[in-house]
Amino acid sequence: LIMSIKSPVISIDCKKKERLGNLYREGKCYSQAPIKVFDHDYDYLSEGKVIPHGIYDLQTNKGYISIGNSAETADFVIDNLRWWWTEHGMHLYPDATNIYILCDAGGANSYRHHIFKDRLLKLAQELGMSFIISHYPPYTSKWNPIEHRLFCHVHHAMSGVVFSDYQTVKERIEATSTKTGLTVVVRLNLQDYQKGIKVDKTIKEDRRIQYHPKIPDLNYRINP
Repeated sequence: LIMSIKSPVISIDCKKKERLGNLYREGKCYSQAPIKVFDHDYDYLSEGKVIPHGIYDLQTNKGYISIGNSAETADFVIDNLRWWWTEHGMHLYPDATNIYILCDAGGANSYRHHIFKDRLLKLAQELGMSFIISHYPPYTSKWNPIEHRLFCHVHHAMSGVVFSDYQTVKERIEATSTKTGLTVVVRLNLQDYQKGIKVDKTIKEDRRIQYHPKIPDLNYRINP
């Protein structure tokens, strides 16, 4: 699992999902007049879902977040990886031959989900890039860099703001910054993603997947 030093190292995860609408959100914000909202955030009061999926570049200290409204699926994650690479990554790392991805063991990028490996295989072939994947073991996701280098600051920027529409959510996340130079690029990805897609489990035996000799479930390389 050797990686070129000219290749990007990114940390990915899906931040806590929110509800869109005139709903109460914990925190404080400045306002010139009182804001009236529902005191509960029941689902039937919401006007949609806010699903922020993040990509954090460890070498440039920059975050990239896609805001979805459908479902957190492997296709949603892969589309965000494709967007990040084609719009930003390939220009920052023109000599890269592989991408090192740090991610949790569960969620849409779970090490147990065959569809995640299947979609990565297709993306690797499409981009002509190798992906080196390291899943954090269960109950250790707090060590994933995106949690304490990006999401905690995004949470602060979003604190107390009423999510009246998706543009408001986008603007609040874009306002995220730190004294160490963190900035965040945000896009809206309001496509509809289908849940429950099944993939043949024999995909894990594909020869383009190289598993780590000691911890194969959590560490592997996917070649184009």
